[in-house]
Amino acid sequence: MAKIMSRISIGASVAMWDPDFTCGLAGQWSVDKGVYDAPHREPGGSILRLVAEDIEEEEWLFWRTAEELKTLIARQDGSGLAVPS
Repeated sequence: MAKIMSRISIGASVAMWDPDFTCGLAGQWSVDKGVYDAPHREPGGSILRLVAEDIEEEEWLFWRTAEELKTLIARQDGSGLAVPS
């Protein structure tokens, strides 16, 4: 479901705004499960430390360039999204 929603949001953002890039944050579990297939990712995009509650969370930063976004939605093999120009 996350992959479907991700592709829909990418298609909508490219169609509406033609961004230079998109980025997002995701937890370690999503990296472990391969939920997001972004070509660029780095750990430490966001670090939450709540000492009193003994909570420490680190999220990954994911991003795609404009060219990668357009290639993703313009695939002709049916695996991408068809967004009218």
